[in-house]
Amino acid sequence: MNYKKIIVGFALSLACLSVQQAGAEAFSKSKKKENVTAATSINWADASGKVSYSINATTAPVVKIALRMFSNDMKAVTGNEAKEKASANIQIYQLNQLTNKEFSAVEKLGAPLHKFITAKDAFYIGTRKGKIIVIGSDARGTAYAIMELSRMAGVSPMAGWNDLKPQTRQNLSTQVGTEKIEIPRIEFRGLALNGSKWMNQKNYSQLARLMLRLRANTLWQVDGKHEAAYNKAVTDSFDICIAENYKVTEITGKKHKKKHKKTLENVKMICAGNQMQLENVSPALVLEMLNNRDYLETKSEHREKSHRSEMHHDEDCAWIANVTNPKMVSLQLAMISDLAWNSKALQGGISSYLQNWLSSLFGNVAAKKIKPLMEEYYRLTSIRQPAFMGMPYGDTEFHSGEFGNELERYLYAYDLLKTKTANLERTLPADQRDGFFEIVKYPIFSAALIAEKELEAQEARDIARPGLFQNDDEAKASAAVSLNAFNTLKQLNAYYLKLGKGKWSSIIATDGAEMQAPQLPGTLPAKDIKLLMQDAFDRNQDLQPLVTFTKNITAKNAYDWTNAFQAPAAKDGTAEKIQLKPLLGHSNNAVKLPKGAILRYRFVNSSIGDAKFTLATIPSYLPYEKNMRVSVSIDGAEPVICQMKEDYNSKEWKMNHWRGQALKSFYVTLLDGYHTVEIKALDDNIIVDQWVLDFDVDREYYVFPVTR
Repeated sequence: MNYKKIIVGFALSLACLSVQQAGAEAFSKSKKKENVTAATSINWADASGKVSYSINATTAPVVKIALRMFSNDMKAVTGNEAKEKASANIQIYQLNQLTNKEFSAVEKLGAPLHKFITAKDAFYIGTRKGKIIVIGSDARGTAYAIMELSRMAGVSPMAGWNDLKPQTRQNLSTQVGTEKIEIPRIEFRGLALNGSKWMNQKNYSQLARLMLRLRANTLWQVDGKHEAAYNKAVTDSFDICIAENYKVTEITGKKHKKKHKKTLENVKMICAGNQMQLENVSPALVLEMLNNRDYLETKSEHREKSHRSEMHHDEDCAWIANVTNPKMVSLQLAMISDLAWNSKALQGGISSYLQNWLSSLFGNVAAKKIKPLMEEYYRLTSIRQPAFMGMPYGDTEFHSGEFGNELERYLYAYDLLKTKTANLERTLPADQRDGFFEIVKYPIFSAALIAEKELEAQEARDIARPGLFQNDDEAKASAAVSLNAFNTLKQLNAYYLKLGKGKWSSIIATDGAEMQAPQLPGTLPAKDIKLLMQDAFDRNQDLQPLVTFTKNITAKNAYDWTNAFQAPAAKDGTAEKIQLKPLLGHSNNAVKLPKGAILRYRFVNSSIGDAKFTLATIPSYLPYEKNMRVSVSIDGAEPVICQMKEDYNSKEWKMNHWRGQALKSFYVTLLDGYHTVEIKALDDNIIVDQWVLDFDVDREYYVFPVTR
């Protein structure tokens, strides 16, 4: 079939279509009313009770793969595989492979082809003449439409990826009058894989299926070393584009033999740089990156600078998630995928999205119990990401000598989270436990054990005097806790390796930095670990309430303001509002301030004298932004200007990203009584997290002592 000829012919028919539209719409409404009277929904199953579909004679390999996946999904949902059948209630068409006769039959269905026929990767699902009509504009569009049927049946795109079975259903149907057209906002959507563990044939097959379900179409080649590792048979059959050096190769044509290369502009690499891979940032920061028009990369450095202003208003053409282990970022990948297709996918907020995403995997009841666990996990990992737990600089350490041992207080928060997670796991049905382990328990427990391994080793190093470790029982007790955490982490990974008959055995980290033995000041025999742990710090007994240690210090989460003043309106009358950012920052609810917006805090303290004020904001993720200035005024005094922006890839920039906060401090002299702090954004993209006013100006600590 000549696809171009059909498009031209179809375009010519639009003139006639406009004349006939009023009558056609009236006819459509009349038929819809008639159908509603006869039946309000159309069953997916045939007379035998099995889901069936029809498909046009010639289809692309990726469509055939999608149909096999759909058939397996239907078996998981209904107990029976979906089968092809000529008179099926589900009719599927790949537009660019239709014969003239098939195209004529599709035209007679009255589907709005003109709205998506020329769009890449687009599809339509609707009801016509008592049938469910599924039409893809091309191969990928048709495959995505078939996967959308699975989603409509309750199969989450992440379910198979995370070893979760969908909820079984007796009947599947689509309401008469249903109609959806989906066209991607972003042309190229995909992954840049940094881990060699993914570069093998077995993994690419798994990954390609995930990409198909997420409607992603591109693998980004980070460097030439990965070229040989790509499985061409897999990428070709799944219709996956390969991008290298900002040039993407697409295979086109009826027999998939023509190659087309396109140079990409306005690429969002989420995240960019060696220090910012997707696993090391919160979902909320990912959302900020996606929504920020300045977070772009282009083909060359000089173009980035010289064409920045004119690019600012262009639509992105590629979103690429920069990942090492896609298994650890299921939520972020789902978010990126949904937003690449629908700008309003997270309109209800990230907290609501998290709830809905968990519900699609575990059901509403379990999701409501799981959500608080994940929120606390994101809070604790925002304070220190597992990958950054062993920080190279001493001034970023947790301090055991402050606030009743802030190091143990942080680990105690993990202890509580692990206990709640284990308790909830026991209440889940057996067929959800593997998925719960992968999505919830493993991230939480591995983060907690890595923190314990590294921080208790830090404690042992700090306690032990040089050469005297073997004689220091306190240091050896901390070392024993660290080694026990290391051994437990190895057991946790060993359990993961057995899931799904070992299908993840080649990718679960067993030799990465997180699995390196802790650095201790001396040796400790394995037989002594259990005995020594009896003398370790008892977090249940020895930790005292935080308020006991905060009499001469005031610490606030940014969201705990007394008054807020919105930014002045622009000349066109528009004004960006102050926004709360759940799941972001040490506070887990940072505050984004547009330029000119003000937060005011009123508090009372009984201390007198010199104090140190420290402001914490979310570090800059925009490499070309010049300024991130904030003014701070205490008790109406002359404002102090804090520049929160650090040079890209500098030591300070790295420190900020490892810590998850950019800090700026200054000194002030105060009397006792009531005080006010006023924080004003002098530039855009300011996200305030916390602040602290400490009358012990020499005190060192890592976590702001905010009482929650």
